[in-house]
Amino acid sequence: MTTTAHPTAVGADAPEALESRFATCVAAGDLDGIVGLYAADAVVSLPRGREAAGATAIRSAFAAALAAGALGAVGAPAAGVTARAVVTGGLAMTTSTTGDGTVRTQVARRTADDRWVWVRDGSRLREVEACLPAPSGELAVA
Repeated sequence: MTTTAHPTAVGADAPEALESRFATCVAAGDLDGIVGLYAADAVVSLPRGREAAGATAIRSAFAAALAAGALGAVGAPAAGVTARAVVTGGLAMTTSTTGDGTVRTQVARRTADDRWVWVRDGSRLREVEACLPAPSGELAVA
């Protein structure tokens, strides 16, 4: 088991680099880039016990969160975020802490092509009401 802790660096081939890649994608408004950080079968927790399971649902949730500005301002780089990972084999628990003390924890796995992707994100969208889908039969209002 390996534990690493340091500020994230874009392009590093390590699970803790997912956080800096996420921040870069948010700053660029790059929805494809955000979704690409998650495995096709990933699950992301949403408010009120809901979940976004799979790439299509994750895309919809993050599109709504980006549109609402709930992930930070597009064009504004994240500052003061540190990330660490506890790695065992092809799995990792990644944790990031923002400058205001917010802690986010995810589970990542190494892919066959040696990339790291998140498979479980239980905290990033948990409080973001904007990412919930509209109730059946109702139109979504932006």
